[in-house]
Amino acid sequence: MEVKGAIVGTKRKTLRFLERIAAGSRVAFSQSLLSGLLLLLMSAPAESTCVNDALNRVDKDTLLMNSTAVYRVLDDWRAVVFWLPLSEVTICDQLGNVDDEIAIYYEIRNQDQNQMVRAVRER
Repeated sequence: MEVKGAIVGTKRKTLRFLERIAAGSRVAFSQSLLSGLLLLLMSAPAESTCVNDALNRVDKDTLLMNSTAVYRVLDDWRAVVFWLPLSEVTICDQLGNVDDEIAIYYEIRNQDQNQMVRAVRER
């Protein structure tokens, strides 16, 4: 868990740095260099961290896990209506576009239902 926290912290620092660059900070980077950097960050397999967990319950667009983590589904919440408690899930953090902003989101894969949804972590 400490390694995952360090990786997520590093990603957030990188995101803040890139947002400052995009907002017109004093450092002048070309758009092509910024695009290349984003592409590298989004495609690097070492950046993705996955953990296994179990579903505690589904509350509309909210997934509550046995580890006490809470995720809000970004995709259609009806996709998780039939996910059952104690279903095994794999949660992988990703860097990508959420609501027209570059952000960290999670791909939650239900191994029992063979389905995947995108979500953001609430706590």
